[in-house]
Amino acid sequence: MMSAPSLTHELDLLKRQFQPFTKTGLSLNGGEVKRLTGRLNLLIRLSRSLETELSIHRLAEDGRAQADALEQVTTDIAGDLILAAEGNVVRPDFTKGSRK
Repeated sequence: MMSAPSLTHELDLLKRQFQPFTKTGLSLNGGEVKRLTGRLNLLIRLSRSLETELSIHRLAEDGRAQADALEQVTTDIAGDLILAAEGNVVRPDFTKGSRK
């Protein structure tokens, strides 16, 4: 069973394929160009997948940070409201008799 292709592995394979021709030059026939463009298309799909995954991860992290900040602000506001309410408690008078 073959492992899933990785961007690093595929780029390394391309580099190794072209390395012998760095000093001698290179010419490609139609079949070689077709294989090369196929591998490049695979690399494009792999990089797009990685970019999408990274974007999702970053958005999730930003969402968590915003939720934490919002929770802190609302906790501070609620704490201030509780402290401001001290001494301002209204108690109803349920005794019988005339009301003033």
